[in-house]
This record gives sequence, structure tokens and C-alpha cells, in this order.
Amino acid sequence: MGTHPNGPAHLYDDPSTSLLSLISSNPTFYLGETLVRKWPSTTHVPYLFKILSIKKALPLQAHPDKGLAEQLQLKDPSNFVDANHKPEIAVAIGEPLSVTSTDTEGGDVHVGDKDTAFTGFVGFRPLEDIKAFLQKVPEIATAVGDAMLVSAFIQHPTTDLLKQVYGALLRRGVDARDEVENAITKLEQRIRRGGKLGVPGGDELARLVLKVNSQYPGDAGVLATTFFMNFAKLKKGEGIYIGADEVHAYLEGDIVECMAVSDNVVNAAFDSPDALASQITTFVNMLTYTARPVSHWALPREPYPHSREGLTSKYDPPTEEFVVLGTMLNSKNARTECLGAVKGPTIGIVTKGRAKIAVSRGDEQLELEEGGVVFIPPGNDIQIQLLEGRGQGVGEVWWSCFGI
Repeated sequence: MGTHPNGPAHLYDDPSTSLLSLISSNPTFYLGETLVRKWPSTTHVPYLFKILSIKKALPLQAHPDKGLAEQLQLKDPSNFVDANHKPEIAVAIGEPLSVTSTDTEGGDVHVGDKDTAFTGFVGFRPLEDIKAFLQKVPEIATAVGDAMLVSAFIQHPTTDLLKQVYGALLRRGVDARDEVENAITKLEQRIRRGGKLGVPGGDELARLVLKVNSQYPGDAGVLATTFFMNFAKLKKGEGIYIGADEVHAYLEGDIVECMAVSDNVVNAAFDSPDALASQITTFVNMLTYTARPVSHWALPREPYPHSREGLTSKYDPPTEEFVVLGTMLNSKNARTECLGAVKGPTIGIVTKGRAKIAVSRGDEQLELEEGGVVFIPPGNDIQIQLLEGRGQGVGEVWWSCFGI
């Protein structure tokens, strides 16, 4: 949902008209004076708004900062169609993953708590945690293929050495795939024999290795995610923020995702070796190698001060392009909400129920079914009314805004 050329929105009642062309007809009206003054040459909504439903791990990836994006576009404009950065947030919106499973010889592999609604890999684990895995899981060193390098990291774990170890593992996932696959196969066999005793970190990590390997057998990403990266588990309504040049790979769940208006991505695993070969060096060099507990990437849910009924929460990342809002309605005692006007464009999507959306400027209103999307110019109060709830009478509307 937005104006990026790789996925432009069009008007429902006039499909030949894109949102970009509508905005271009009067940028100040549709984007607002604040945005036009800040980026005078743009006619784009400054964010890209998405709903993702993930059943299988997405590629191990990172999004370039502005400087690198400019270089990549000059070098390879067919794959990097814009020169913008892509900080992003993800908020879990699905029901709990009561069964997150995949077929294995040992039965279903369940990963996550009973109220977990999203799982994914985010940022690097603390260096001491990675050191412990390298000491106790010999198959990782085998896959890395450089015993002296692994030993150096164990003796003095630093981000510089982490970069070298991680880079060696990912490169061998392409250049020495058979050796990496053999190491992972041995690890899998050891886990099946020993269960939670097969790897340090307990039963959850053992099951996680099996789950990821069942999706991408023998891929270097199996090791690069489970042992090097934090495993994030979000309950419904919880969020994370991924800055530019931060490593991540989402695993499972339904999320609202919002990012700066860019489609740039560099992948390093969970894809074909041919597709990855030209990307891995860029990937390894671009990462921040921030190594912190998973809480470092948490994005708090806060009350939205411009919510008249108190039914809307705010997710405000440390980037200037957008803020995400979630409006939670109920047919029993919370049917209506009003959001105060903002200075920039707003896009909303109904994810549960059926709702009527009305604006304060003019008499325009829309009735939207689940999946219905609305664009609202700046300066409008937004009235939301739940017409029909789902299940226990629940309605949900998610918004991305600029200029709050």
C-alpha cells in the first residue's frame, strides 16, 4: 500500500488511476505542506505499508542505508530501483500460533509459547552467547571452515571477528555447499539422538534448528540464524524495529509491516546459491553487527494521544517517515473511535470486521470490508465505526501516518 513503483496502489473506483498520479495532481493537498517543504521534489507517500502472512522463513536479509542504496542503484539499477533507505517495523496482528509445525521424522516441531503470534530472527545475539555456541556446537566451526578464525573469536569475541566468522559461513554456503550441508546433517542427527541435550540452549533451540532445516535443508542460513541471531517471539500487538543495515529473517506469523518508501533488499541465505553469489560480499560488509539481547529491537506500544476514545495505540520508530497506529474495536462496548488530524498522508486497512470510515473535511465516507484500504489526505479528523465484528465482535484497523 503506497506509491513505490514496485507495487503502486490504484484507486478502487478508477483502477487506471494510481495513487501516485492522484498525488501528483496536487502534492500539497494530498501530502501536506509539512511533507512538501521537507521533501520538495517528492510526490510519494513517504512510507510503504504491508500486510505479510508468513508460513516459511523469508530470506536472511538486510536493507541498505541511504549511502549504500545510492551506490547499489548506480551499479545495478535493475535490482535496486530506488536510492532510499528502508528502516522498518513489524507488529504481530495474527492469532497465537497454537501450532507452528513442520513435518520431521520426530513428529511436528513446535516453536514458541502458546500465546506467540509471530516468530523471527532479529539482530545478533550477545557476543558471549555466540562464543558459547561455537565452543559447544562443533558443526558450526566445520561449516565455517576456518578453525583458527573460530578459535580467535572464542578467545576474544569482537564484532570485527564476528564479521569474519559470519562472512566465512555465508560464503561457504555458496562456495562449499556440500560441506556445509554435511555439517548441518550431522548436527540434525545429533539433535535427534539427544533431543534438548543435542545443543546448548535447551529444547526450544533444538526444535528451532530442526524446523528451519526442514524448510531449507543444509542451507548455511540454518546455522547463521539459529546460533548467531536472536529468536524473537511476539504476542499479538507487540512490535519490533529493524534499522538500516540490520540483519533479520522472519519465520512465521501475520504482521503489519511499514517501512520507508523503498524496495531495496540484500539477501544472504534461504535462496538459491546462484541468486546469492553476487550479494553475499555486499551483505557481509553492510551489516552493523550490533550484538545485543532481543529486547534491543523491541518497539513499545504506546497510547495514541490523538485518540478520542482511547482505542488506538501508537508504534513510533526512530525514523521520520512514518508512525503506525492500531485501532481495536468491539461491537459490545467500543464501536466508535475518532483520530485527530495529522499533517501528512494516512493509509488505513481494515484487518478484522467491517467498518465505516469518515473524514471531517467534506462529507466523504466509505464502508470497508476486511482488506479494504483507504487513503486520507492531511488535515482530516478520522471517524471509525465498527459495523460488523468478527468472532467475538472484534474489529481492527491499522494505519500508517506521517506528520503526527
